[in-house]
Amino acid sequence: MSENLMLKIIEALTGENGRRIVEILLNSQGGRSDEELAQELNLRVNDVRKLLYELSKQGFVAYIRMTKGESRWYSYYWYTDIDMLKHSINRRMNEVIRVLNERLAYEESQTFYICPNDSSRYTFDEAFENNFRCIQCGFELIEVDNSRTVQYLKKLIEVLLTIHKYR
Repeated sequence: MSENLMLKIIEALTGENGRRIVEILLNSQGGRSDEELAQELNLRVNDVRKLLYELSKQGFVAYIRMTKGESRWYSYYWYTDIDMLKHSINRRMNEVIRVLNERLAYEESQTFYICPNDSSRYTFDEAFENNFRCIQCGFELIEVDNSRTVQYLKKLIEVLLTIHKYR
């Protein structure tokens, strides 16, 4: 997986400033403090901290906690590397593929009904329990063909597996 593709994924998940932080950290030796990042990006320190915590939560960045001299104040130096990014993106991609496979199994195992009035969607069991009437407005439910949804999910999973295979 190229660095450019990883940065695009990070931007899609955390926004442009999240991508910019990761770019800076990839090119820095020994990491950067949140204050240094804020100054370099011309952003407020609190905004940078929020982004760093979000990036950290997703595994894209990490930090080293240090004290200066005899001070009891901690300084945090944030860092990342290509391997950390690859690992986090692969973990996230595996999770997305798992969720999509669960949704595909659900879509393939059910018959669905829809209300023509308000587009509420019901499984067969839900529709049966309500005499094939919408519980919101009372309209008669009609069976819906979800084959396009199934095909879309299959194609999406196939594309993600192909990308994942060539990482």
